[in-house]
Amino acid sequence: MFEDLSLVSVMSLLATVCTVGQFLTGSVIASKITQKGSTTGVTVYPFLTALINCTFWLKYGVLVQDKTLVVVNSIGALLQTSYLVVYYVYTKQKNTLHNQLLAGGAVLFPVLIYVKFFSPDDTVAAFHLGLMASGCAVLMYGSPLATMAEVMKTKCTETMTPALSVANFVVSSEWYIYGRLVNDLFIQVPNLLGALLGLIQLSLFVLYPRTPKAANVNQA
Repeated sequence: MFEDLSLVSVMSLLATVCTVGQFLTGSVIASKITQKGSTTGVTVYPFLTALINCTFWLKYGVLVQDKTLVVVNSIGALLQTSYLVVYYVYTKQKNTLHNQLLAGGAVLFPVLIYVKFFSPDDTVAAFHLGLMASGCAVLMYGSPLATMAEVMKTKCTETMTPALSVANFVVSSEWYIYGRLVNDLFIQVPNLLGALLGLIQLSLFVLYPRTPKAANVNQA
């Protein structure tokens, strides 16, 4: 029992540190926005979807009394909110942003209202919220699929970021192991898919070069 608890604690710490580090990458984008004084070329969707994802997992963590989920996603929600504030201050398309925020709220608040006021009990609420959180995680892990398809088409990985692919693989692997240790399928399943997708992404760097092969033309 002591060894199991120690392993859970180690994986909890690793997953927490690495996930928070992943969340902090958004500060680089926020910093560029403040330096330019504009959000031109930057979309709000990564911040908004990450906030929704963190909020679902935070509420799920509260329901199942998982301190690791609560701590990580509390930090994540605060960071994503701060990035959204920066985006709001500097965007010139505030009407468009209002509509995007309303769309995000239309996804988030009905679920939270159901869980708080209409769910029969916390067990049922945790089950339904776990499904929603897992679905969001799968969608987020699946977002690089379009890029991966383009890489296989062009046989070049210049559109992919090695560090990001490594981070996605490591973080999802850590959460999968943590999910196994605490016996939570809602944590295990999406992160197993995320780890597999991360592994596929990394394999593309082995199979294809970072730059397109120059055509050997007009050579004597």
